[in-house]
Amino acid sequence: MEETRERAERAGAKGSTATGLALLTAAADEAEPRDRSTAAVLLAEGVLFARMAYGPDRALELAQRAASLSSAVDGDHLLVVRWSLGNALQWSGRYDAARAEWEAAAAIIPTPSAHLLSRRADALLRSGHLQRAMEGAYAAVAKAESTGDRIAHRDSLTARALAEIHLGLLREAHASGIALLAQAEERTGDHVEALGLLAWVEALLGDEPTVRARVHEAGDVLSELSFTPSGGMALGLLELARARYDLAVDHLETKLRGLAPIAALLSVRPFLDALVEACVRSGRRERATDLLTEVFHRSVATEQPRYVAVAHRVKALVDESTADYEASLEHHRAWGNGFEEARTRLLYGELLRRKKQKQEARRHLAASVAGFELVGAALWEQRARDELRAAGARPARTPTGVRLTPQEERVAQLVAEGLSNKEIAGRLVVSPKTVEGHLRNIFEKLGATSRTQVARMMPH
Repeated sequence: MEETRERAERAGAKGSTATGLALLTAAADEAEPRDRSTAAVLLAEGVLFARMAYGPDRALELAQRAASLSSAVDGDHLLVVRWSLGNALQWSGRYDAARAEWEAAAAIIPTPSAHLLSRRADALLRSGHLQRAMEGAYAAVAKAESTGDRIAHRDSLTARALAEIHLGLLREAHASGIALLAQAEERTGDHVEALGLLAWVEALLGDEPTVRARVHEAGDVLSELSFTPSGGMALGLLELARARYDLAVDHLETKLRGLAPIAALLSVRPFLDALVEACVRSGRRERATDLLTEVFHRSVATEQPRYVAVAHRVKALVDESTADYEASLEHHRAWGNGFEEARTRLLYGELLRRKKQKQEARRHLAASVAGFELVGAALWEQRARDELRAAGARPARTPTGVRLTPQEERVAQLVAEGLSNKEIAGRLVVSPKTVEGHLRNIFEKLGATSRTQVARMMPH
């Protein structure tokens, strides 16, 4: 069985998921008359190949066939069967049933093989037990390293990185991603997956040059493997952090279109909320409302703090609702992801500033700055500092001694960074006309006649 699985993995890594699936199903057909347990596991291992080659319907068909043999399956093998059935159910949009399977898989304590430990860590992650998932993934990585199990090493590193991302541990996730990339065979599907995960983390950290290099390299490999890139998430998240909302929408919509019909909306949580935010900021409120309608109740129904907190944040953004921001923060306390809480507090602080509740805005914005700084999210930290100054956190003087208001200071700083009026308006969540008014005041106070002169007068 292990030999068949490795052959299937090699085929998939080189771009032929259909071949990998065929190897696994053929071996299952051969094994079923004499060994139903082995047949069930081979079918379960083929579920991901089936989704990638033919879509969620074929994946669910295969997972259900594996489950039909479960009466003959021992505990270790049952973990794999139930985990894969949970995945297939989620891809088909049946989240409640999926979670029940993942919970059942996670409740099984397997023999300490790297492969089984990595599957259990993933089941814990998918069912929302984030801290336990991370701990389990670390154990699986250690076991895989000690036994030399390359496939389990890849899977456990992936589970570890994902758990760290969902817990807001971005520096740790980046280290896991680097380790994942180091063990991936070059110019393979594993290589692309590692690049994509790293680009995701680096987009959140704000490392623009590296993100673009990762995306470019992944595109080259996908082209060599004759795959059509579905990309867009990392670049979309990066553009959102830089307040380039039109570009963020373009990238994130491309990612959304590249997925199978989104019955399993929760699987795109890492960027769907970002798409809603970019739509609101770029004036596409109708699109934002449609997306909110699709995901809000499903997300809340999961009862997982990570989904419920983001659902309320998105609703608060669309509806400009302080009550939903407060609900979001309540669920953040249970979630424990400092990065995502900082994003919520940033948006909440922006709303409060516009409502002229500046003291309360400063409280949330200061917490947002601290949260982003803690995890190393540089671009997001700068945005939060911008808002904090705009909310009147401190007065400012230019080197010439001229006093600017906090908002004028930030407009002048953004001019010095080379942003256009439209880009400044997007960054500060104001209208271009408001920016023009600030610029007139800045020019008058500084005695400047050009943007270049303003840039020269600002501290560096």
